[in-house]
Amino acid sequence: MGLRLCDRLDPPRVNFLVSNFGFWGLGWEAVIFGWFRSYPFFHLLGRYKGRLGIGLVALVLVDLTNVALPLAVKSAIDAVTAGSHKDLQFAAWAILGLMAAQAVTRYLWRWYLVGTSHFIARDLRRRMYAHLQNLSLDYYQRVRTGDLMSRATNDIESIRMAVGPGLLVALDAIILFALMIPAMIYLSPKLTLLTFCLFPIVPWFTTKIGDRIDTLFEAAQKKMSRLSGYTQETLSAIRLVKSLVFENKSKELFSEFSEAYRSEGIKLARYQSFFSPTLSLITSLGTFTILLAGGMDVISGAITVGTFVAFQRYVVQITWPMEAIGWAVTMNREGFAAYRRLEEVLQTPTITLAWPSPQPHAGERDRLWIPKLRYTYPDTQKAFELNLSELRIPPGGRIGLVGPVGSGKSTLFNLILRLNEPEAGSIYFNGTDVVSLPLHALRQDVASVEQQIFLFSESLRDNVSMGLDETLTESTVQTLLKSTALLEEVTGLDKGVETLLGERGVNLSGGQKQRLALARALARRPQLLLLDDCFSAVDVEVEERIIQSLLSAFPDLTLCVCSHRMSIMPQLDEVWLLENGRLTAKGTHNELLRTSRTYYRLWHQKDAQEWGLIEAVQGV
Repeated sequence: MGLRLCDRLDPPRVNFLVSNFGFWGLGWEAVIFGWFRSYPFFHLLGRYKGRLGIGLVALVLVDLTNVALPLAVKSAIDAVTAGSHKDLQFAAWAILGLMAAQAVTRYLWRWYLVGTSHFIARDLRRRMYAHLQNLSLDYYQRVRTGDLMSRATNDIESIRMAVGPGLLVALDAIILFALMIPAMIYLSPKLTLLTFCLFPIVPWFTTKIGDRIDTLFEAAQKKMSRLSGYTQETLSAIRLVKSLVFENKSKELFSEFSEAYRSEGIKLARYQSFFSPTLSLITSLGTFTILLAGGMDVISGAITVGTFVAFQRYVVQITWPMEAIGWAVTMNREGFAAYRRLEEVLQTPTITLAWPSPQPHAGERDRLWIPKLRYTYPDTQKAFELNLSELRIPPGGRIGLVGPVGSGKSTLFNLILRLNEPEAGSIYFNGTDVVSLPLHALRQDVASVEQQIFLFSESLRDNVSMGLDETLTESTVQTLLKSTALLEEVTGLDKGVETLLGERGVNLSGGQKQRLALARALARRPQLLLLDDCFSAVDVEVEERIIQSLLSAFPDLTLCVCSHRMSIMPQLDEVWLLENGRLTAKGTHNELLRTSRTYYRLWHQKDAQEWGLIEAVQGV
């Protein structure tokens, strides 16, 4: 084959054709090298170099068979023309062998290249989920849940398509071009020149349309995030939507968001629909040229019929790389836009898992010590500053936290748990700065129960055991339920502690949810328990009974109770009064009644609420 090629082409002629109209002369080198330099997914692919290597070898073998098959067909046709039975049989067996090899290697590249993209998508989901777990509450107060869901599903799927099929078809097109063009030049330099005379415009066209697809896809994903966020929020509040007779307005808003997404999708579809057919048209023009020029060469005897048929098959095969380029550009552009959206989340600073403590043994005799704490919400989210100093809770101490709405009680609890991040040296737990403690260790020893309860769609026992290494036994669960005055009510259920709860515990009352959440917190055997107005849906008598049970059943438990109900404050060792983020008074219940006018007013408002006389004491 090499001697025949040298006989037909002199070196200067070959060099001229390759440099000006061959693969690299088409301007592809700039596109390819630029694409590789800017490809953002190499760090995702690096973990699977072995699989990708096997897939790449299989892809090269597939493309080699694609290039070899037309040459085998040429030999078969020429053998038929010459009447050579031996050459015909050899060509037929060669075609069969090439097709069998192609089938095997095609399976391999699909498994190792496309299959790897699913592993990469799994890694991204895990990374995304783990990162979301370590973000502070401030972030979730700024970002809608539906938007995060869209990024974790739609955007990761777009990235998977880019690193799987998108990368595959791009490499396939590059390799096929690199192998096919020398074979075409070998068959006919003249026809090769005519075939590719229009191809230099392809890189320019690809870049222009690809940039537009990138912009439109990102805009469409933002509209999708807005739609997902609204849908998630509405379905979560479906009871409120129905009670407010908000269904019609909700439908209108959903239709508005859906129409906005449709509009962006149509714009994107126009460019995507225009892209691949235009590239195919360029290839079709080459086919038209070959039919005219190649047919004349056959008639004149310049080339054989076998050569003409083989060359025509190459021209048809080039249609796939051209379409593949359009498809690859579309998927990669969408993947790049999706990855930028994903990186916006992944680059958000997380709560530091453990910082070096400046005073690792300060206040070691106290369960909790706050030497000096200052905190403001980031991004001027709230015009509020928490400013506390020299507060101590001894082991086994029982502290009450009271104050008007917005005085900073819940913020303090969030800082202790590091749901919001305090400054180093501002809060110490058992003598160690909380920011130097591993989060899992801190939250294992400090439990919290809030007013707004979330229960999972699992059994009642599983909800109590949530977060523990092992599921609690039925007797242990019953003991915990008894201490929260919930045992009798659970025993009355058909399946007892094995009763399956609906979404968010919908088949329990508000008070039952709060008491079940308290049992879940006690199951961790914490050293410090934070109760943030968690008895708001419970009767006063039941609340007092629960507090008495906690004090007697867990004598070593350090308790900090934040409540708008004042009735339990006389049972606690000390009460802290917060106003506008500052501690204005502290002492026992009786002391504060004598020394604090605000506390006195709050206490008597409690009496007025119980007797329906709130208006009579508002002026006290």
